[in-house]
Amino acid sequence: MKPVRLLILFALLLLVVAPVPVLAQTPTPSTGMTIEGDQVVIGNTFQLQSGDTLDGNLLIIGGTASTQTGTQVNGDIVLVGGTISLEGELDGDIVAIGGAVLVKETAVVDGSLTMIGANLQRMPGAVINGGVTQQNPDLFRFSVPEGDQWGLPFASWKNPLARMLNASLQALGMGILAVIIGLLLPKQLKRVSNELTREPLVAGGVGLLTIILAPIILVLLVITILLIPVAVITIIVLSLAILFGLIAVGYEIGERLSGMFKATWHPSIAAGIGTLLLTLVIGFANMIPCVGWLLGLVAGFLGLGAVVISRFGSEKYAAKVVHAVIPDSIPTPSVGVAPEPPVENNQNITSAGGNDENN
Repeated sequence: MKPVRLLILFALLLLVVAPVPVLAQTPTPSTGMTIEGDQVVIGNTFQLQSGDTLDGNLLIIGGTASTQTGTQVNGDIVLVGGTISLEGELDGDIVAIGGAVLVKETAVVDGSLTMIGANLQRMPGAVINGGVTQQNPDLFRFSVPEGDQWGLPFASWKNPLARMLNASLQALGMGILAVIIGLLLPKQLKRVSNELTREPLVAGGVGLLTIILAPIILVLLVITILLIPVAVITIIVLSLAILFGLIAVGYEIGERLSGMFKATWHPSIAAGIGTLLLTLVIGFANMIPCVGWLLGLVAGFLGLGAVVISRFGSEKYAAKVVHAVIPDSIPTPSVGVAPEPPVENNQNITSAGGNDENN
């Protein structure tokens, strides 16, 4: 679905441009040189010439790396949005998140190659002993064949009818998925929808903040090398949260429609109809230049925030509100009468005066 792809693309773009330690350009080692320790390349170029050896891991973020024939890398290679060309030997695994990987005919990879939204070009003769695993994050893509594959004159992406047909197929696919979610997780879906309507500003703000912070956290996880599996799991969880949030928004739309018709729909029916209509409107809105994508973005932020604050619908979000306790009646301090000054006994004074005179 386009809004889901847009949010994931936005997150991946932030992943590349997020604030990270600025490294100087990694120097190209001389022939026959052995490099000890891990190497991090951010937006720069790294090259191993023939006869060179790298004893450590290699992390490329938005940069370019290459290994010539006769080189040896004793470690893993992680690619995030960059490009790498392999001609030598690698005693480790390769993980590519975006970007492009070129494995030439002289390359030998003793480990596995995992591709997550990346492009792979493998030349004949290249050896990858651990095999290749392709992970496509765009799991729910429903597209209309391009060109004249249908034999129809309007089957072209330049034609609005083809784009409307594609949006309709996407909406149908999301509607079916929403029905399944409504059958399996009705309580969780309702909790997320309740948080969406009860705290819309909080949900939208949390969704926006999650999209901003998640890529920064992913960069930190990838840099550590050892936590790369955690980063992959984080991407999957974030994608599922965005998808579940959009379905929750659709469920709320379906509930309001059932109220308009004075009917009671099962959560799966409400989620299916509401999500189908929501996806259809977003798909048609995307045809509007410049501003059409805003609707899907707002719906994505709201749904994602509601999923986060409700922890995937597992519990209710409770905002901390401090209430001032005012007693029913405030006791009034009693106003006392100022005590009168002591009155001296005139008799004693007179008596004292008389004694003085006698003396």
